[in-house]
Amino acid sequence: DHPNVAVTVNTASHGMSSKRPNTMAPPTSPLPLLPTVLHLLLLLLQPPQTQADCAPCEITPTGFALRPGTGCREYVNCQDGVEVQSQACNGGLVFDLNIKGCNWDYMVTCPSDEEILAACPDSAEETTEEPGGGGDDSGGDNAQEGQGDEGQDDQESDSGGGGDPKCEVPLCEMGFSGMTTVPFSECVDYVMCSNGVPGTVMSCPYGQKYDVRIQACNIVAQVTNCAPDPTCPPTKSPTTSPASDPTLAPTSVETSEPTRSAVETTPMAGGGSGAGGNTAAAVDPSVQARMDVELLEGLYVMDAHIAANKILIARELLTSPNVGRVRTSSSALFQSGTPFTYTGFKDSLHTMITTPIDGQSFYIGESQSLNGRVYGLVNIAAFLAMSVADSIHSGSCDEINNDIVGGYLPISNACGQNGLDYQSMTCPNQDDQEKYACPVDTNMVAYASIALGSAGRDQGEKPPMPFYCGPAQSYGGFTGHWDYISETENRDRPIENKLGRQDVEGCCWWGRGAIHTRGPCAYGKLNYYLGKRAADEGRPSMYPDIDFCIDPSAICSNDKYPDLKWIAGMFRWITEIQSYETEEFRYMDGLKGFVDGGLNDWGFMHAVAGIVTQGCHSPPCMEGAEFNGVERKAIFVKTLKLFGLVVNDKAATGRRLEGENEIAEDVIV
Repeated sequence: DHPNVAVTVNTASHGMSSKRPNTMAPPTSPLPLLPTVLHLLLLLLQPPQTQADCAPCEITPTGFALRPGTGCREYVNCQDGVEVQSQACNGGLVFDLNIKGCNWDYMVTCPSDEEILAACPDSAEETTEEPGGGGDDSGGDNAQEGQGDEGQDDQESDSGGGGDPKCEVPLCEMGFSGMTTVPFSECVDYVMCSNGVPGTVMSCPYGQKYDVRIQACNIVAQVTNCAPDPTCPPTKSPTTSPASDPTLAPTSVETSEPTRSAVETTPMAGGGSGAGGNTAAAVDPSVQARMDVELLEGLYVMDAHIAANKILIARELLTSPNVGRVRTSSSALFQSGTPFTYTGFKDSLHTMITTPIDGQSFYIGESQSLNGRVYGLVNIAAFLAMSVADSIHSGSCDEINNDIVGGYLPISNACGQNGLDYQSMTCPNQDDQEKYACPVDTNMVAYASIALGSAGRDQGEKPPMPFYCGPAQSYGGFTGHWDYISETENRDRPIENKLGRQDVEGCCWWGRGAIHTRGPCAYGKLNYYLGKRAADEGRPSMYPDIDFCIDPSAICSNDKYPDLKWIAGMFRWITEIQSYETEEFRYMDGLKGFVDGGLNDWGFMHAVAGIVTQGCHSPPCMEGAEFNGVERKAIFVKTLKLFGLVVNDKAATGRRLEGENEIAEDVIV
């Protein structure tokens, strides 16, 4: 036991240096040369000694390292020479050391195995450096004792100002186990205590502090519980007053400003419109390094918030039998199961953050502003809330039939419902957009997957039969309606949907995925960037064996790619929602305005829900279209709270959403 473990804290410099043990194995000795045939054979079989193989973490003791022999597909995360995690990129992607994530293979210069192993520590250099003390003019003592770096830190902290106040205080209280902040670090540093004994001191990324409430690093604006520093005992104070002004302490922040300014004008990997690997090769190395740090920092912040609330997110939004039950004056949502998993969501989010799509990727905020990372969290929350409303509540990756017409639920709703005509959702004939669209094949046959849950009906009541499509002659020339009593399709007579359709010929373009992909244009764009068309035309492809124009159902039914439903939804979010821009509304401006305004202007979610469901920011976007804005707003509020954000959902906005009889802020989650 070490109940009185203390640390000498420098109140001016919050960084702490630590020695890393040399984990390199000693070089193997050559076999003895004995005049026997056996030993001569062994010598011939022995690997050449010119270049010794070594583990990835010997090459990169701390950080990401490539695993030789995998063509850059496999990589490991190292900490102090120890491999803590091994991962592999999805098909069509390789690991990019520049962005610290998976990327298209044509965007990555993958080193050969020989180049990777050439960085193995050289035993000769290690041997010759020790006697000379590493060339340090300060003498051999520091080098022999392994204190050269620490001695330099001490000299830097003590120079230029006569020294800064220091005192010894316990890092961990006697007998305490758990996470705690490090004194005099302004909650930037934290440590894990075990029965009063501290472990490794860790630091939050720039612009964040440790939040004991969520037990993770958080954006500064969200941390309101930073404990005050303890009072230093007088006997531990320095004998002379500090000559430097304490207000000049954070000099490292000021000296890094020019680099951040350069980044502001450079697209950031993982950062929304224009962000991605396409520009990385032309970026100055110092700026690129800053971009790499920003991407990692963003990933850490997103992971911290999501992982800290993993159980609640999985239970309340993804897998609970009554996940996200939302009641309004006219409806309720229920779920009895879901094909969407937490792991699938997290892994797919990582992929779409680190994988540029036409120069864009899933936006996770920025580090240059106080609310920069809150932007990213709210963007993820908005996506997840729309996924819950579109698909997860119903327990189905495929769109559910729910548009009642004249007291009936037409089977022909597969052609379009709630005011939308899916078959006519082709690409506009401008800006070369028409190149994306899938051709409409009237002979195509497709079936939706069976819903695991139900939406808008009592629990235990069977949801309507899944959508299907095919040539009219294959089912008698017309379709009927769903009969809740017999729980089958009633085909006594044709029943039209709101568009006047009474068949499902060529109507295979209903919504699929976490955020529903609908229409020949959207499926064609997915195929152009991620599917078989990309591979056929020589572009990188995540799914080179899937032609989404021929098999749109693959989004929900392909067992080889169970996370495709998440990827497809995030693809649409990146290409249609994040990039949405008109004269009246721009998504990115609305997102930042919502955050900077205190998370209480629900007009933002009204606009987002309209873009997702109907394609415009001011719904209803067409005559007769229905809009469940109140329900979507309520799910969004709940998601924000599950992410650990403080939400003012009682703010009086005065906005009455179309088609509803209650004010949005009165919804009870």
